[in-house]
Amino acid sequence: MQAIQSNQSEKVSPYPVSFDEETIDLGEYLGVLLTYKWFIASVALVGTLLGGGYAFIATPVYQANALIQVEDPQASGLAALEDVAGFLEGDAAVEAEVQLLRSRMVIGEAVNQLSRNIIAEPEYFPVIGKAVARYFSPNQPGVAKAWLNQSQYAWGGELIRLDLLEVPSFLLGEKLRLVAGKAGHYRLFDQKNQPLLEGEVGKLAEISTVGGERIKLFVSSLTARPGTYFRLTRLSPIASIEKVLADLSVKEQGKKSGMLGLTMTGPSREDITTLLNKIADVYVTQNVDRSSAEAGLSLSFIEKQLPPLKERVDAAENAYNQYRTQHSSVDLEAETKSVLEGLVNIETALLELQQERDELRKRFKPAHPVIEALDGKIGLLKSRGSELETDVDRLPDTQRDILRLARDVEVNTGLYTKLLSISQELRVVKAGTVGNVRVVDYALLPEQPIKPRKFMLLAISLLASLLLGAILAFLLRALKGGVNDPDEIERKLGVPVYASIMHSKHQRKMINRAKKESKALAILAQQLPDDPAVESFRSLRTTLHFSLKQADNNIIMIAGSSPKIGKSFTAINLAAVMASNDKKVLIIDADLRRGYLHRYNGQKRDKGLVELITDPDESVADYIQSTEVEGLYMLPTGKLPPNPAELLLHEFFKKKLDVLSGLFDYVVIDGPPILAVTDAAIIGRNVATTLLVAKADFHPMRELEQATRQLQQAGVVIKGVIFNDVEVNSGRYGSGRYVYQYSYKAS
Repeated sequence: MQAIQSNQSEKVSPYPVSFDEETIDLGEYLGVLLTYKWFIASVALVGTLLGGGYAFIATPVYQANALIQVEDPQASGLAALEDVAGFLEGDAAVEAEVQLLRSRMVIGEAVNQLSRNIIAEPEYFPVIGKAVARYFSPNQPGVAKAWLNQSQYAWGGELIRLDLLEVPSFLLGEKLRLVAGKAGHYRLFDQKNQPLLEGEVGKLAEISTVGGERIKLFVSSLTARPGTYFRLTRLSPIASIEKVLADLSVKEQGKKSGMLGLTMTGPSREDITTLLNKIADVYVTQNVDRSSAEAGLSLSFIEKQLPPLKERVDAAENAYNQYRTQHSSVDLEAETKSVLEGLVNIETALLELQQERDELRKRFKPAHPVIEALDGKIGLLKSRGSELETDVDRLPDTQRDILRLARDVEVNTGLYTKLLSISQELRVVKAGTVGNVRVVDYALLPEQPIKPRKFMLLAISLLASLLLGAILAFLLRALKGGVNDPDEIERKLGVPVYASIMHSKHQRKMINRAKKESKALAILAQQLPDDPAVESFRSLRTTLHFSLKQADNNIIMIAGSSPKIGKSFTAINLAAVMASNDKKVLIIDADLRRGYLHRYNGQKRDKGLVELITDPDESVADYIQSTEVEGLYMLPTGKLPPNPAELLLHEFFKKKLDVLSGLFDYVVIDGPPILAVTDAAIIGRNVATTLLVAKADFHPMRELEQATRQLQQAGVVIKGVIFNDVEVNSGRYGSGRYVYQYSYKAS
């Protein structure tokens, strides 16, 4: 692999140049993602594990479905009201039936019949308790063993059934705690852990409160280890209904189909199925009762009319019989019989119309056209009756009296007989009413939960965590604020970037191995000459080869703005690569405060640069150490002095550097960070080539600008910048435009 970063053919301005780039570099974004790929993968792994954990502990939710058909209401079956049957019919609006299904009238009745206003369930260990209990097989005897020594919680197999729970109004909705005891005994506590009562399974337990209200509890079944907690709650009527409505959905299936789909969700398959079927049954029953209410009201009205009418019939017959007895069975003449029949028909018709009018007045106002039409008929009949009454007045007294008595008997008898027949018809209609709704499909026990959908949840967790990881990666990159573009360095500093040194995965491994085995630090260029970072150093060597031909001396200082940027790594590997080209190279550790280049040679720092400077003798051979790299020699720091800056200002330092420069082809100096101490500025005045190391994604631009300014103010000319520790992915896809790479294998 190879990395080259040089623009020597172009003239570089000595002053910073700045311009704006408004283009969006998608490659840079991809480079950030690839740079933080392991971080993103870690976030994705954690997110997926959390999603899997939630899928394990989440309570399954089941869904039960039922189907009800709402038919058009049938015409009234009342034979006595056929003339007005059309006015009593109406279309049942589906939306009205939906609201009826969700009404307190229906839901409240279903809740009361199933005692769903009582909640009784075990208390589980937080977060994982329910999940653990779900995996306990109901076929196993007894209850599960307690986890984590938390025997007060339910872990599987615990069961409680209540037949009765009555509490005072101030305890409605409160979470009461029942603690199982030995031999079927138990104790009940309130939310403040105050005892309320004690009882035994299968026996009614009750106690009076301070306000005179009573607490009644009947536990029919209790399976648990002694000390297990159960939560009991008596809901208020409104709360119990709202709890059901929150899980109930009623919608019409298709447009104007009259088919209502009922859906209920909940954690218990049995509970939601039973409750949904009960709601359907209550709704159908109430619909039938509502449909038969018309016949019931009419029957009630007629039954109230029958007793007084029977009395009138008996009175009329008695009066008629007594008159005939007194007058020796007077017979009616033909003309009188004709008048009698007319009067009877008119009276009967008037009574029927009056009854019909009384029925309709329950539904319509007097000004309604139907009522006005009936009033018109009644008026005509009364007018005809008045004419017949005039004819009656012209009859002899005996004939007139017998006619009136006979009329009363026939009219009352006919009306009584007709009402009696109508009452029988109404009883048949009421008994045979089926309503206009029916249950098409009852709810069946659901087999699989609708949520959580584990595979979908895992997929969503993976995608969401990948997205979160990417967002965090960009956020970290933004917070880091380090320069990652060599172009930006050239624009802002006015100094060319000589090379971009690739990040080496093996370097960190070698450092860790050396620390673990207490061995000398390995030089990457010697151990792995094909490493991409080493190829970058070869590119830098080529650039320096032409640059040093015009330099005043062959001394190169590797400087940096701050510690931990790979400055010593750069110096030792650059020197090793130079030496591999049949050159004699010396590397000097000039960081007299904390230099550690001697660790690459596996020797001590006791004798080195400090002693060489203070030795008046100009002999340098006793201070130079050979290395395992052929042609590479090392001058360590020596014993760290208390006054490094004053020592470097000594005239002997310049003299000894001149001597060393004449003995070697190249002299590479590892200088201290310029922003920490002034030593690098002192050293830089004695060298011809100063290279500034900048670590990718590490330095803010202001830090590099300050380091450059301090060196330039000391008279040090920075020849170029070494862009160190560039990620391979960042170089390939990012904005490092001077970084190119290829791979090759030895044949």
